[in-house]
Formats: sequence, C-alpha cells, structure tokens
Amino acid sequence: MIDTRQSEKGVARRVDPQFKHKLESSPGGETLKYCYQCGTCTSACPIAKLVGVYRPNRILELAKLGVRDFAESSAFLFCSACTQCTKGCPQGVKVHEVMQSLKDIAPGDANVGAFLKEKFDGVLESLGEAIPFPVAYSWICLRPDEGESGKLILDAFNRSLRQTVRANAPKDDRRVAVIGSGPAGLTAAWTLVRAGRKVTVFESRGELGGMLRSGIPEYRLPKDVVDAEIDKIKKLGVEMLVNTKVDKAFFDGLLTEYAAVFVASGATQSRRLRLDGEDLPGVIPALEFLREYNNTGKADSVAGKKVVVIGGGNVATDAAGAAIRCGAVSVKLFCLEDRKSMPAHEWEIDEAAADGVEMNPSWGPKAIQRDGDKVTGVEFAFCSSVFDENKRFNPVFDESKTQVALADIVITAIGQAPDLSFLNEGVDTFRGAALVDPYTMETSLPGVFAGGDAIAGTSLVQAIETGKTAAESILGYLKGGD
Repeated sequence: MIDTRQSEKGVARRVDPQFKHKLESSPGGETLKYCYQCGTCTSACPIAKLVGVYRPNRILELAKLGVRDFAESSAFLFCSACTQCTKGCPQGVKVHEVMQSLKDIAPGDANVGAFLKEKFDGVLESLGEAIPFPVAYSWICLRPDEGESGKLILDAFNRSLRQTVRANAPKDDRRVAVIGSGPAGLTAAWTLVRAGRKVTVFESRGELGGMLRSGIPEYRLPKDVVDAEIDKIKKLGVEMLVNTKVDKAFFDGLLTEYAAVFVASGATQSRRLRLDGEDLPGVIPALEFLREYNNTGKADSVAGKKVVVIGGGNVATDAAGAAIRCGAVSVKLFCLEDRKSMPAHEWEIDEAAADGVEMNPSWGPKAIQRDGDKVTGVEFAFCSSVFDENKRFNPVFDESKTQVALADIVITAIGQAPDLSFLNEGVDTFRGAALVDPYTMETSLPGVFAGGDAIAGTSLVQAIETGKTAAESILGYLKGGD
C-alpha cells in the first residue's frame, strides 16, 4: 500500500475562491455541492486499495472548500476514470469528472509541481510494489505532454523503466496456468511469481499485453512502455507462450497438468449491429481496426476515406482518433446516447472533437447503404431515449427524423464480449461471462479462477484488482486453505 502523505504540521491551508469557482464551472464541478462525505466513492474505488493516500471523498471535501495547498493534492493524478465512484454515489456527484477537472488545473499548481519534483519517483516505486505496470497505468492517467509538468513525469517514467527486478525462487514444482496476457492475466502472473509460484501465461495472439497493446491506441500509450514492463515480468521468471490458442481439449489438459488455472482471456468478440450489410469488406469492428493501427502504426483501410464510427464509448473515440491520424478525409461519430450521457470519458470526447472528429449524439443506425460490395453510407434515425423507465436498454427511435452519412468505411464500436467457448461444462457462465465468487474470483469448478473481461466488462484498474484478488486466492488454494 502506498502512502505519500505529508505531515500536516506547519502547512498553511490556502483557500482560493477563484480556484473553487473555476472547479465548480468545470465538467462535473456543478455536482460538488451535493457531496455530504458518506465515503461511498472511496469504498468503491479500486485504486484506493493500492494508493493509501487516495481518498476521493477527502479530495472532494477540500476541493469543495476551495483548498489548494493540501497534502493530498497529488492523489487525484492517479484517477483512471473507471467511474465506479460516480456510479455508486447516492447524491449523483460526478466524482471522476471532478478528478479530471483537477488534472486539467494541475499543471499550473505549484503544489502539484513540487510533488512531481520531490515525491513522484517514490510513488512510482511504491506503485510498482502494488501493480506490475506502474508506468503504463500512470501514463494513461496522466497523459504527459510537452509542458514542464509533462517533462517531469516523463523523466520519472524513464527512471522507473530502467529499474532492475529480482526473481524469487519457486517454492515447489506446482504450476499455475494463466490464460490471457492482458492486464488481469499479467497482474495475476506477476503476483504469483513474486510469491514463489511457477507460472505459465498462454496468449492466443502473437504479441503479449492484451488490451494494453491492441485496445489502447499508440498515441495514448506507447507500446515500448508496454514492452518494457512486460519484459520485467518475464525476468521475474514468468513463462509466456504466444500463438497458443486454448480450446476445450487444451483447457482440459491444463486442469490435469497445472495446480490452478486463471482465466483472463479478455473480451475479444465485437458485438454486432445486426444490420444487413454488416459483413461487407468496408465494415470493420473497432477492435480489429485498433489492432491493425497498434501493430503497424497505420491503417491503410481508412487512409483517404470518409469514415463513420458507430458507438459512444472510449473504444469508439479511440478508433475515431486513430482514423484521423491514419489520414481519413473525414470522421463522423454517431451514438444512441445524447451528448451528456455518452459513456466515453469527457476528456476523450473533447480530445476527439479537437482532433477533428464530428460528434453526432442521439442517432442510431438504421441501414448500411451499399453499391454492390462497396459501402456508400449509413442511414440513421433519431434516438429519443436509450433506456426505459426501469433503466433497461430499450432505445426508442423517431422514424420521422433520419439522416444519411456518406461513408467508405464504417467502424463499429458498440461493445465487446468474451469468448469462453473453450471452458468445459464445469464452469458456470451467465450471459457469456464466467460466474465467480466476488470475494475470491473462483468459478464453480474448484481450482479454476477468472477475472478481467472474462467475468464482466471492466476498466484497467478493475482488471488489475481482479487479477490480484484471484492470485491471492490461488495462493491460499495451493496452501490447502479456504
């Protein structure tokens, strides 16, 4: 657990009304007044379990008062915007948006600058004791730029990546199999090998990293950072096998050859629009497009083309931003949700718009237009509501309001689902995800655990959390405990 807390003795509290009003007028800031310090946001926060000083309710309290010079001023930098705090808040405070607003203000704050100069290295080192990829995680949260604070962050990142690692001697010959090399799988493998267990990671693709590599664009997370941190995990003694697809027979073999199995195969299947023409060559699932972009640094399929992206989440905005960088003539994003309800992070929407992506909220696809096997456009109908009175997904369309967006390429980003077809009948599933004990991550089959996107759609920090929880449960399982 990380604790970067400074002594409060002798520290002058500076109340700045201008800062307070600026924060209140920023995205999410208008909801600050509803916070009554119940602490639900902190109890729901996965990163609070890793960073001891990170207490969202405390940060909200001080921000609400307009206090700038407080010891926890740097803690908000580690918010990954997983939105668990906001989803659980009984008062509707947009906690993750407030944290992002604080980040936007941070570069000009002397207190934050002092933290980056004097204490950031220590926090990175401590974070590296809690998770296997402290730099990759921090890079996504902090998004360093060319400014003074960005350079301080990058220097600390480079120092962290150069640090050496030590391997631990295995306690016995029993081995643990990890299926998938994404954030959950790597976290579990790292935790287990550090505890003296032999671990083998099986990855179906040719490169390691899962969504860290294929799902997050290069401009958001450099792949050499991912490579460096995976290399550290390898040096600890984790065996990693690529191009190794696990099917039913392979999975059954793992159950006999390994003392425990952790399923972290990710969400690799793109959800379908169920429209005629979806199988045309010009219709590309977002994950497939991002994989091409991340592996090659370009995507020839969109260069010089008119692109329409369907979806309102982070994957959609990432795909739209990548298409712009690959030379698309135009990129238009359409989604069912209205602008305020779009599931993508506010800053990602703003960045995509700044890149030149045209946002079209409250529109749902009605038909893919074609000329033979060539996509020519998409017809959309106005979406008046996405959920019914019981908050169930049930979009309502106004067929009198339609528009056609001309397109050569359509990128679909309406969600992903795990492929668990390799599991045997002993592992219970529900709606395509593995059912697990929420406290141990163990499935209905003893000795088999699951986490990450294999159990539900998760954020990066939640994938890390499930990987750590499963690893700790496996360690207890190998000892013969409950």
